[in-house]
Amino acid sequence: MKKFFISMVATVLVVTAIALGLQAAQLFFGSSLSSEITKLLDKATNDTVNILCLGLDKDGTRSDVIMVVSIDSKREQINILSIPRDTRVLYPNSKYDKINHAMGYKKPEETIIGLVKQVTGMPIHYYCEIDFEGFRNVIDILGGVEFNVPMDMHYEDPTQDLYIHVNKGYQKLNGKQAEGVVRFRAGYATGDNGRIPVQQDFIRALFEQKLKPQYIIKAPTLMKEIYENVNTNFTVSDAMGYVKLLRNLSADSLSTYTLPGQSSYISGVSYYVYDEAETRRLILEKMAILKMKPKN
Repeated sequence: MKKFFISMVATVLVVTAIALGLQAAQLFFGSSLSSEITKLLDKATNDTVNILCLGLDKDGTRSDVIMVVSIDSKREQINILSIPRDTRVLYPNSKYDKINHAMGYKKPEETIIGLVKQVTGMPIHYYCEIDFEGFRNVIDILGGVEFNVPMDMHYEDPTQDLYIHVNKGYQKLNGKQAEGVVRFRAGYATGDNGRIPVQQDFIRALFEQKLKPQYIIKAPTLMKEIYENVNTNFTVSDAMGYVKLLRNLSADSLSTYTLPGQSSYISGVSYYVYDEAETRRLILEKMAILKMKPKN
């Protein structure tokens, strides 16, 4: 049940904080990936960079939220592609499995990066993973987020230390409540896929409310929290290149998409089977800035 989109939030917050002129961030944030993982990533050659963002479960063996965040500095646009955690993919061992199981393999980062490239055809320039404790703390540091909760959300799983109790309606969510909203799936007819639009709406609300100068004073605490809970090769020096972009952004600059496909049972296992043709069409027509690599 430990699944949500906090890695994308952390990535945007890191860039946003630096874009607002927070030089103190350099004391707290830098590359934390090994050189081996960094070598797996593509080199940026134009104005667009793609960041693979993962929200990991407590033991780090499931990437239960998978998103590609694409930042286009020339067009002043951020696009987000959500990949359902149950997406059926062909692993290097020639066996099919769910994409979120990749972190449990022998070479997890290499495996997940390769699978996302396989599914999307997109180059991946940066890698970012974060745990959910960091998400809660970041939301609290920012003073909460106002959000219209679409339904009553009540669910408990003591084995996962998960207790969700949030009522329907417009309200200010603290970190724990926000975590519950973006993790909740029990009330959706389509399960995990049903909560993706809610996650994306929350991202938009966060983006619109917190991309503001008054959060400058929160920078040192914010950056320290992000640094302690994020594993990434996205550095302060990288982010400095997006100063002009972030200052010009608004909620209208953010577009969200979901990998095309449908849920299906195969050999008794529930999968999300993505549509290769529709995926290619989506990326070429709606997210053409991502520069798909040609199929072999």
